[in-house]
Amino acid sequence: MSMPSPLDARPNGRRSAARIATAITFTSAFALLLSACSGGIANQTTPSSAGTGNATCGTTITIGAPNPLSGPLTDFGTNAIQGTQIAAAEINAAGGIKALGGAKIKIETGDTGSSDPSQATSATTKLIEDGSVALVGAWLSGLTTTVSTVAEQASVPILSQSWADTLSQRSYQFYFQPPPKSSQIGGAATSYVVAAAKSVGVTFTKVAGVGPNDVANTAQITAAVNAFKAAGASADAPTFFQAGITDATPIITRLAAQNADLLLVSGTPADVSLIVKGLRARNITTPILGFGGAFVVPSFAKVMGDQVNGLIAVGAWNWDLPLPGVKAAAAAYKKKYGEFMPMEAGESWVDVHLIADAMEKAKSCKPTEIAAALHSIDVTSGPGSAMPGGEVSFNADGTNPHAVPVLTQWKNNQPATVWPQKYATTKIDFGK
Repeated sequence: MSMPSPLDARPNGRRSAARIATAITFTSAFALLLSACSGGIANQTTPSSAGTGNATCGTTITIGAPNPLSGPLTDFGTNAIQGTQIAAAEINAAGGIKALGGAKIKIETGDTGSSDPSQATSATTKLIEDGSVALVGAWLSGLTTTVSTVAEQASVPILSQSWADTLSQRSYQFYFQPPPKSSQIGGAATSYVVAAAKSVGVTFTKVAGVGPNDVANTAQITAAVNAFKAAGASADAPTFFQAGITDATPIITRLAAQNADLLLVSGTPADVSLIVKGLRARNITTPILGFGGAFVVPSFAKVMGDQVNGLIAVGAWNWDLPLPGVKAAAAAYKKKYGEFMPMEAGESWVDVHLIADAMEKAKSCKPTEIAAALHSIDVTSGPGSAMPGGEVSFNADGTNPHAVPVLTQWKNNQPATVWPQKYATTKIDFGK
């Protein structure tokens, strides 16, 4: 559904984004920031909001990419932007946006920072002021809360890599979420692992959970532990800690005492690496199921070395998925950046292709018309369909009803898809 844009009503409408954004209250955004999950139209003579068609879009159409490029989340933001650049290169090499005279895609980046909502607001506002026709960002749910609010006020569509259910509960018309929701990810953590274990003759009798003591992680680990209990396993109360640990010994001692045959772990890459290394140093080889981006980011493997192998994670995308365009994109990514294409890069790659598909459908680079096309789009082929589920369309709340999570396991220092079976490139191994 297309809504009238407040930016279309006046020549200097894009400049009003700054004034609108300053009115946003950041309290709820900052609270969500603690949870984990995940440019302009250059060379044109007429702003994209003034009309539609080739004449108004010029030769270059810029997509804004507000993501964390400083602070502890830099790796995730950088990976996300690299994914958008791979997509832009593919689209441009194939002739650009054909419905708009072959206009080429340009990615303009904005640093949201890792923890300051005001920085996320200013970065997003600048991208919109500079003429962004759509946005891809901002990975972390809390940052996405802020960025998507600015985008909504400015009537500019944003495609997100975030999972949080709350993001799609705000009745926003310009928010789109191709990956599955957090609730789906959490549910898959149990059902997928139980099914995958059964396929290789493994049954879990006891699980143990550990993670940071913030609201999101506490809820996530508690829900996962309860789900495993409902599936027939026993479990003690989860262990929670203040993020930023320097000594994991107390945590490891508690986990060791529980004698579990599966550990459920969440946290930052730094915290998780301390816990996993500490467990392995005590010869505790219990299989580990990880939650969140820390378990699938390339930098985690660099810290862990060969100890990363065997770790299992539930997520939204993986580089080896047998879906349209993934193989070529992953190869291009590895050639350009020297490593496998991680989840946040893949999600962002799909997002840019979806924006391009929407512009082709709308025959327009006008933000409100791109959003309307996204609401009506149903992509079943090409890179825009390459989310697990194999199809992308959007409900009224911006979620993708076809999205499903995937289960991965580190093998040979990169994550391989192990479940669902239709996407698996190797069998899961619990070391038993």
